[in-house]
Amino acid sequence: MYRGWVEQLRGALMEWGRYRIHGVFNKIVVLGMGGSGIVGDFLSALSMIHGGLPVFTLKSHVSPGFIDSGTLAISVSYSGNTRETILATMGVLGRAGGVAVVSSGGYLRELALKHGIPFIPLPSGLAPRASLPSMLFKILGLLDSSGLRIVGRGEAEEAFAFIKDNMGGAEEEARRLAEWINSVQGLLVIATHTPLEPLAVRGKNEFNENSKIPVKVDVAPEWMHNDIVGYEQPGIPLRVVEVVDPSDRVGRGLVEFMHGVYVETGASTYRLALRGGTLLEKMMYGSLVLGLASCRLARLRGIDPLETKSIKRYKESVDSLLQA
Repeated sequence: MYRGWVEQLRGALMEWGRYRIHGVFNKIVVLGMGGSGIVGDFLSALSMIHGGLPVFTLKSHVSPGFIDSGTLAISVSYSGNTRETILATMGVLGRAGGVAVVSSGGYLRELALKHGIPFIPLPSGLAPRASLPSMLFKILGLLDSSGLRIVGRGEAEEAFAFIKDNMGGAEEEARRLAEWINSVQGLLVIATHTPLEPLAVRGKNEFNENSKIPVKVDVAPEWMHNDIVGYEQPGIPLRVVEVVDPSDRVGRGLVEFMHGVYVETGASTYRLALRGGTLLEKMMYGSLVLGLASCRLARLRGIDPLETKSIKRYKESVDSLLQA
């Protein structure tokens, strides 16, 4: 599925400009959980760098009180049946100035058709977490076509070409990373610097779901104001993946400082330098490497990366839990 990202990107680019939404907006709210909600985090980071409307991500069943006529709400659920996202979407209907649904079908598709909401379809047959390219690029295309550009088509096409040309390099990097993680002991930590926090969270989620291991995320410079003290006497072994944008001088310096602290604790470290010329390219490359590495680590551990028993158990109880 990760090797199919090139085809996902090609398909999303072919539909660039097909969908649009009309209205005057002052903010964007992305409603989504897990592998769908992370799309909102990526959009927020891209908007912070490129400019554009502020993007807020709601990973909850509760719709925020600040939803108003100036809000564009984008509901994202790969299956279309994520209970929290359904509830949040129903909570913004009639309050948001515009609503769009991005899914492969399910209840959210029916909700969109019922209320005349723009529906952007996703390719079926994928694990939700592996459909990141389709979700992200289709939303970028929707925003661009609606006069709300964060990333234009030209930059998106360049990112597609970059991922296509670097698929082999990403697979090799992922192999080395997975074998390194498997060779050392300790809590896995993904350390990075702003604006790469969404990528670190994405990586955490990938190793959680595919590799079935707990992961901590450290993000500088916020890390220097709280987490750093927890490393004075950690009491547990650590294995740290340091994710760095080589072109960000300040970011590199911050992570170098973190590296010194990790080494003092006796932690093992691995440096992942992101490839790419734009933030979009770097985040897509990093997501591809971390996703592939998490699957390879699962195989090294004799684990099926697709199976998520705990999530299934939660979903069997979600209706009663959210009605409590």
